[in-house]
Amino acid sequence: MESRTGTPVEGDNFFGREKELTYAWKRINTGNNLIFPSPRRVGKTSFALKLVEIAKQENWQVISINLEKITSEKAFIESFIEELKKSTAWGIIKEKGNKLFDLLKQIKPTYEHEGIKISLEWQSQKEDIYKQLADLLDHEKETLIFMDELTVLLSNIINQEDGHRNVSSFLHWMRELRIKSGSKIRWIFCSSVGIENFTHTHRISTTMNDMSDYFLKPFDNETSKAMLRKLAERDNLDLSFEIQEAIVQKLSFCLPYFLQIMFEKITYLFKVEELTLNTEIVEVAYKALINEKHFNTWDERIQEQYADLSNQAFVLLKHICQENQGSRRENLINVLSAQNQNPEEVESAVTHLLYMLKNDGYLMEENNLYLFRSPLLRDFWFNRFVK
Repeated sequence: MESRTGTPVEGDNFFGREKELTYAWKRINTGNNLIFPSPRRVGKTSFALKLVEIAKQENWQVISINLEKITSEKAFIESFIEELKKSTAWGIIKEKGNKLFDLLKQIKPTYEHEGIKISLEWQSQKEDIYKQLADLLDHEKETLIFMDELTVLLSNIINQEDGHRNVSSFLHWMRELRIKSGSKIRWIFCSSVGIENFTHTHRISTTMNDMSDYFLKPFDNETSKAMLRKLAERDNLDLSFEIQEAIVQKLSFCLPYFLQIMFEKITYLFKVEELTLNTEIVEVAYKALINEKHFNTWDERIQEQYADLSNQAFVLLKHICQENQGSRRENLINVLSAQNQNPEEVESAVTHLLYMLKNDGYLMEENNLYLFRSPLLRDFWFNRFVK
């Protein structure tokens, strides 16, 4: 098992979650479509790719597409067709697929809006193009379609002209495909930006009400230590039981990514900085991590996705990161009230923000207290915005 941080893992580099994979595959195999709404860095993409691998082993047709760099509906369809070309069904649908692909290539942009090229011809032909794309899918063949970073694409579309209408029609089109009677196509969606928050904010949750949520949890203590031993074995690192225990206790919220970056930092400190490999190195590694870039995206996502509520989100998080035991809802209302004198607006903002911040994995609620889900993220936040 290689130590890899920041990118999805596949094959032998995927660790654990055997029971979760068995359960999720059974759900898919019995007709369910899944959304992974779990927090960022929990390993959603790696988990989904493992399910894709299982589908291939079961002789299913698979389509896997990363939407992160796709900025328009037209680009989405072009990318979708490119993925279809890799599938076993392409030989049958090749003529229709190439015809649609050629049609898309002929559509030229006629004007530009906020840096995005728009085609009036595309707008007039869009409905027919989506119908042709739908006709390329074989609902009689067991198929798994995995779309990663769906919300990134939706955010790109909604920020364009007629964005809300286009996003709504796009999601309704996909929903019609999913609920087609007798269809053997199954779908998996995940994104580093919360899908539920997006659809709820834009009041289009009905477009996803046929999907089942599946939450990936952090590793338990024993699985976390087993992963650390696996990493240490490959790097010939004598990671004692005491060090393993210290890492797990320090992180508390043991996502695979957190374990990876902690292990990588300890390895560096031992092999390069020549620190003694004992429990004290865990504290040194931890303090180094909260000063590095690993959580920059958690900061940036709020600025990008929370729109008019971003400043208030930062106010709440700045307060909560100073309360290790958590903050009560009424205290958070008081914090925001210092900036806004309208009680109803403040209460509404707190309600909405707590909902979003929990969905996105920043916060959790425990005994009516709101606190950071991860001590590592909390200490990064304190170090960045308070200290």
